Amino acid sequence: MNRTKYLKGPCVSCGGNIEFPAELIGTSIDCPHCGKSTELQLAAPPQEPSVPLRLIVWTAVAALILALGVAGSLIALKRAQTLAARRAQASSLPSGLPADSEASSPAPTEPATAPTNASMADTNTVAQPSFQVSPIRLEKLPGTSLVYAQGRVTNPLERQRFGVRVELDLFDAEGQKVGTTKDYTQIMEPKADWEFKALVVPSKAVSARLATITEQQ
Repeated sequence: MNRTKYLKGPCVSCGGNIEFPAELIGTSIDCPHCGKSTELQLAAPPQEPSVPLRLIVWTAVAALILALGVAGSLIALKRAQTLAARRAQASSLPSGLPADSEASSPAPTEPATAPTNASMADTNTVAQPSFQVSPIRLEKLPGTSLVYAQGRVTNPLERQRFGVRVELDLFDAEGQKVGTTKDYTQIMEPKADWEFKALVVPSKAVSARLATITEQQ
């Protein structure tokens, strides 16, 4: 069974993302988000950042290492100056008096600590907790022949999620898989819900089940 190729494009009225089969490009449908008529077109490619994120991270790590090295050098210099002052004070005492024990024995100098490779690797680690997904239903858009698989995705974190995509498997009345469908949202706010609507093309589909849910890093 050939898999249907899907494309993604924005609604010309509300800007909401619509995933649709490639063979429907150039046709007009009612937007599942705002209900207004829109032509199915490809979305413009995202703009790449002028400075790669990896370069920014490694520059910050190098700056941190340099700052720790400077701090360690300053600490060592200060201790050396203190030790020299104590030795000068001890040499000026009369010969019959005992010298200060601290002046006669130099204090050990502790080396400055630089971050280990393990701590540097931890800065690139990103946690991936699961999303919460409601039961999925198939509903026909009133006044049209279009059918959408609809449900709700919840972001349980205290941070934004970017490039969230759901992929659904479609099944007929006998439980046989007859195709797939997808939907996508650019941003999910912390502790927020996303009501997704994925276009269902196979006419035999009567139910949908979540296959995967991913986010961009």
